[in-house]
Amino acid sequence: MAEEKITFSFGKNWEEFIKRNFSEERIEQSRRHLLDFLEFPDLRGKYFLDIGCGSGLHSLAACRAGADRVVSFDVDRDSVKTTEKVREVHGASYNWKVLYGSILDQEFTRALEPSDIVYSWGVLHHTGNMWKAIENTAGLIKDDGLLYIALYTTGAKSPYWLEVKKRYNRSSASGKRLMEWWFIIRRTFIPQCVRLKNPLAPIRQSRQRGMSFYTDVKDWMGGYPYECAKPEEVIRFCRKKLGLELINLTTGEENTEYLFRKK
Repeated sequence: MAEEKITFSFGKNWEEFIKRNFSEERIEQSRRHLLDFLEFPDLRGKYFLDIGCGSGLHSLAACRAGADRVVSFDVDRDSVKTTEKVREVHGASYNWKVLYGSILDQEFTRALEPSDIVYSWGVLHHTGNMWKAIENTAGLIKDDGLLYIALYTTGAKSPYWLEVKKRYNRSSASGKRLMEWWFIIRRTFIPQCVRLKNPLAPIRQSRQRGMSFYTDVKDWMGGYPYECAKPEEVIRFCRKKLGLELINLTTGEENTEYLFRKK
């Protein structure tokens, strides 16, 4: 069976996000969300490793939170380029390095120094080998360090969304726009109207972690490869195979956020 063609670029999506939506408000939202979930007042004295850095926004948030050192890497060269631009303009004064590499490349990961906080939000389920990616990620945590990841949660509609993502990636540019607006109307406009609320309000508002509505829509529709897991599967895998202890968890509409400590 032929492998599905991927025509969506995470890096291009993040590049557009930075051009259109980047702001001090979004940096602060990201910084606040990061510290709230970690339950830290700041990141002073910490080395922060951002796996799948995307736009670089969350690496910059770690810098603003006081991290002593930040290392970001991504397998998408456009994401690396965008993160480098964000660092040059907003983070040049910080101890922040940006690299090109894959979490599935063990030669690359072996060259990385283990970190106090390993962060990978919404990335590992797009690698095509999620469980191996989690295992490699866990190998980058210092003793008593933390792993903060977000993964897609398995639900009744997960097989449906897998087919939607495949169809999106097979579509032309105009076909992708039609599917994006189908998603927005179905998942936002109609529910807002049913609740007698302004259907445009969610589009105008900043998203959690400082993201933007339309960037998230394209990320969700185009995000392929696509894997997901139930929280109990992730917790069991991390506890039994990787020796990690769960210390925080938050469930969302599609993602579950996990915070583990390396015993």
